[in-house]
Amino acid sequence: MRNEIIRFLESRPAQTGAKFFTALGLELSVVARILDQEGRAHHRALAAIHEMEHCCLGQINAYLHGVDDLFAADASVAILYHYASEAGIEDQLGPAILRARKLALQDNPPPSENELRVLLVDDEPTLRMEINRLLTGEGMVVFEAENGAEGLNKAVWVEPHLTVVDWQMPGVNGPGFIEAFRHTDQGKRSRVLLMVEKGRRQPVGKAIKPLIDRVVKRPFETGEFLGAVKELLAVSRKA
Repeated sequence: MRNEIIRFLESRPAQTGAKFFTALGLELSVVARILDQEGRAHHRALAAIHEMEHCCLGQINAYLHGVDDLFAADASVAILYHYASEAGIEDQLGPAILRARKLALQDNPPPSENELRVLLVDDEPTLRMEINRLLTGEGMVVFEAENGAEGLNKAVWVEPHLTVVDWQMPGVNGPGFIEAFRHTDQGKRSRVLLMVEKGRRQPVGKAIKPLIDRVVKRPFETGEFLGAVKELLAVSRKA
């Protein structure tokens, strides 16, 4: 559930995250009242719920002031689960989170197991935006990383079905990232698509070739790229 919340927050606009924590704070208030009225709430449990509500308010303020990053979301979720354990309300926290998600989106989002998650690792903002819009329009949930180090960190909680990597990046290039990525649990399960530039020498190396599921040259035709992505996702979901 914790990874699901972080994926939800990271893949949607900051306003949605603010609505989520607003709704969750209200849900926690309701839970506290019910437990108190039924005589099932020790004062320490109520104090823990109060701390969770403070956590929600802090996260709302962070979003409103433009602080919208993985660390803030991850830290907030860790605090929520810590105090849920202190209060002994893990069972109540789960349904409260699901209701907060629905209220934040004003719809009924599919469970995370139905998501098609794509991790896009590339240092070019314009290309990331182009690919993000293309894949999001096809119903996929896209997470971005602008270098290999960020890509490895995000892969831990994104758990991507497909990882799209550009050859040219500062520091560690695409093949170097793929080699490191494939040694992680997430990298062993994900399919990998490497983008190379037409007319430019960008060697992969014999040791790395078996680690790559597909190579696409860019600039690419939209249909060709989408076809490769959908094919790899279909294989990933069957695995």
